Amino acid sequence: MSDKENLNGLLSEMRRVDDKIMEFIGERLRISAKIGELNNECPDSMFSTAERFRSMGDMVGMNGKAAEELCRILTEESAIVRTLSHEDESPKLKVAVVGGQGQMGRAMGRLLKDSGHEITVIDPGAKNNLSLADTADSDVVVIATPISAVSDILSELDGICREDALIFDISSLKSPFVNKLKDLAEHRKVCSVHPMFGPAVRSMHGRNLVICDCGSEDAVNAAKTFLDGRGADIRIIPVDEHDRYMSYVLGLSHIVNIAFFTVLEKSGIPFKELRSLSSTTFDKMTDTIMSVALEEPELYHEIQNLNRDRDAMLSELKDAIASVSEAAASEDSENFTELMLRGREYLEG
Repeated sequence: MSDKENLNGLLSEMRRVDDKIMEFIGERLRISAKIGELNNECPDSMFSTAERFRSMGDMVGMNGKAAEELCRILTEESAIVRTLSHEDESPKLKVAVVGGQGQMGRAMGRLLKDSGHEITVIDPGAKNNLSLADTADSDVVVIATPISAVSDILSELDGICREDALIFDISSLKSPFVNKLKDLAEHRKVCSVHPMFGPAVRSMHGRNLVICDCGSEDAVNAAKTFLDGRGADIRIIPVDEHDRYMSYVLGLSHIVNIAFFTVLEKSGIPFKELRSLSSTTFDKMTDTIMSVALEEPELYHEIQNLNRDRDAMLSELKDAIASVSEAAASEDSENFTELMLRGREYLEG
């Protein structure tokens, strides 16, 4: 038998295996649908964890990172199937998404539509001749516009929306319009929401979602009821605390990654050459910095520039870099060791 015939035989065998893999995935999704019919709250962690997939990946010679990614995909697909198959008795609401043609506006509209709600997009880009006035009969109004526009939109909605309508924004920062939020929350169901995920997600399953209390307990309860039951991990915090947390969760993580690829760019060494010599740690870091580099620069600048808690975080970052640099340059390892042990204790605590 020739090499070509051997190759064709192997390729045919591989296709049969691929078909079997897809059959098993289909069977897994059918099981997930049955679980959804019984109980939508059943967590995937009961039967599929990244650790278990890494272990199985090792047994079959699969890269651990690839096994984790496979686990993530299967878990998310299963969550979507369970959600769709679960008989949801919650009321279906009229939801207006202001700024619904933006990336996060589209994502929230899609996720809420999947939950069975009636979605109306208020955005010039939608070309549907609708304006803020068309939110008058909405049960819920979601503001997904740029941060700079939120305050004025809140003011306009105050004179348009029904008294019992739930109104919230999904901005990454709150301080530029926090006073407006608190003013409206004195007489309206107004709160603020921050989905801690990007527009590419297919479900809220396993994603963090923050609800900011602006002074209206009714609004917080209504928002939690509205957004709950879709697998998101919901955290409720006072709105005044939000931006301080975000100065680290978003601001620090963004700026460290931008600094990382800026240093690499200034090194003069081609990135492909560095990747060809990379370690496990470098691989993990470069995967992250590549995703950050592809994000929208204007949005990332807003997250840094408009956060009133930015300067305190940047000062701490400068002090940390100075401490690490000094410890690294010292012949004595004591300070460097102390920094690492303190960090380990903090992370484990």
